[in-house]
Amino acid sequence: MAQYFQVKVQFVNEDNKKQSVNYLVDAMSVTEAEAKTIQYLTDEGEQSFEVKAASESKIVGVISTSDNEVTSKHNLETE
Repeated sequence: MAQYFQVKVQFVNEDNKKQSVNYLVDAMSVTEAEAKTIQYLTDEGEQSFEVKAASESKIVGVISTSDNEVTSKHNLETE
């Protein structure tokens, strides 16, 4: 079964304003999720960013439909 991690990244724009964005990453560990996120953003040409946090997600799977929409399935656990 796939394991997903939520990685929070902070970007700094030209006006020196900060914006946080969350990524869902398929990885085996927090370290791998951070590394994959950094590699992805670097490959996309991003330069002004910092990984602020990474944690295991409660999402158990990602289902891709025939019209390329993505739907997420969540655990029904209470927090």
